[in-house]
Amino acid sequence: MKQKLTCTIALLVLTISLQAQQLFWFIENSKIGYKNLTGATIIQPKYGMAGNFTNGITYASAGHSTISGKFGFIDKKGNWVIQPDFDAADDFTEGLARVLKNGKWGFINTKGKMIIAPQFRLCFSFINGHAKASNENNNWGLIDTEGKYVIEPVYYDITDMGKEKVLAVKKTIGSKWQIINILKDPVSEKEFSLVRNYAEGLAPARDETDKWGFINAKGEWVIEPVYTNAASFSGGLAAVETDYANWGFIDKFNTFLIKPEYDRQSAFKQGFALVEKGKYYMYINKTGEVVLQFEK
Repeated sequence: MKQKLTCTIALLVLTISLQAQQLFWFIENSKIGYKNLTGATIIQPKYGMAGNFTNGITYASAGHSTISGKFGFIDKKGNWVIQPDFDAADDFTEGLARVLKNGKWGFINTKGKMIIAPQFRLCFSFINGHAKASNENNNWGLIDTEGKYVIEPVYYDITDMGKEKVLAVKKTIGSKWQIINILKDPVSEKEFSLVRNYAEGLAPARDETDKWGFINAKGEWVIEPVYTNAASFSGGLAAVETDYANWGFIDKFNTFLIKPEYDRQSAFKQGFALVEKGKYYMYINKTGEVVLQFEK
């Protein structure tokens, strides 16, 4: 019993320690800086744009005269670990970050080495080993971590691929969305007016009445379309909008764990979500408790 209690206390201390190390961006005088959970400023607001820390680093734009507008990557002390040499950048996922160089997008690793040469008109972050990418004709496909198309760029639009190896595609500007597998075979006869990324086994989908719900890998409704907007699941919760106004968070049983009261929202990452309400930005935890708040 004593050993079990000691382990429980140690785990609690570790959890508190890890949470204390988390940093949250804030805006002051149109510049972005970072605070910790106590509200103490750790990195002074000096960046034009910046992201969320992943494994200790995040993208940021310098925004001063010598390298104005260029993007690089900083650590939790605000030091440049990858120099600001890019025209745009995004946070790392699965060890790679998308960067814009000379009008084309490619991917670097955490050392700043270019792994996939800039060649895409546009691309997005890697999810489950694949990333959305478009060619010069603005057609979309999926690439692997070597930059090779595993689904050729022949679609008007496309979602990321879920762990179940299914995704949604829109063939032309006038067509509806279909669910296909990695072999490009349809997995359902159902069509949807819009589908967003699969995550945690479900994808937000909009029906012919413009209402949103969630479908599984077979294209079946798991959460019926009753919402005016919806985002993908993250950390077991999905943001949904009611009456074209208020956002809250539901679980996979369609139960509101955080009531709809926010003007805007972002997905949960590392246990916290950034939301907007009135003149405030707020970070909330999964119980809806506000852990950090600041004015816009």
